[in-house]
Amino acid sequence: MLSLVAYIALDPSILTILAHSPKNLPVTAVLVIQLAFELPPIFVLMAMLPRVALYSWEELGLRPLSARALLYALAGFAAAILVGDGGSVLVEHLTHHPNHVQDVAKIFESIRHTPALVAFVLYGVVVAPIAEELIFRGFLFNLGLRYGNFWVGAIFSSVLFGAAHGDIELFLPLTLVGFVLATVYYRSKNLIASMLTHASFNAIAFTALASLKAH
Repeated sequence: MLSLVAYIALDPSILTILAHSPKNLPVTAVLVIQLAFELPPIFVLMAMLPRVALYSWEELGLRPLSARALLYALAGFAAAILVGDGGSVLVEHLTHHPNHVQDVAKIFESIRHTPALVAFVLYGVVVAPIAEELIFRGFLFNLGLRYGNFWVGAIFSSVLFGAAHGDIELFLPLTLVGFVLATVYYRSKNLIASMLTHASFNAIAFTALASLKAH
């Protein structure tokens, strides 16, 4: 629990500091710092979650994708794009801040070397989805589900997912995306499915950033 609190509280703060740091800060330093905060909670969860939950990792959903789970992952990807974009438009309309730039986007735009850019994208598309799905769906959603029901688990994990990114203007869209990811996990009974949805969503986001950077 202490590892989870540290991750949720400190990880977005570290990202904000890095986003506003001098532009000559090597991206490798950024990745090392981020991994230092994300890997310990992953190891703690991998070691403790089956014992705490009284279920094996396979029963918790860490199993190969079935055709049904893959369909849920693809449907979840489409839904995540829809609610993420819709939530962002709504927030921009309410706050009158159409040009808000996320800290991840600031770091992405500051990278000038291709190997560093590839490493940063791989981190966002592979490492982050695995870490966040283990934490927010594998642990927090199941915690809410165990002591409540689907709605308790989905809302509890989604709100924390939105808050953990440390961006007030992205809280609503990311909370909605978190709810979609919880639904994918619950319906598919497969943690790999929500990881795939999450990774696909991040990949589209990086593709959009790359397009803007090219122009």
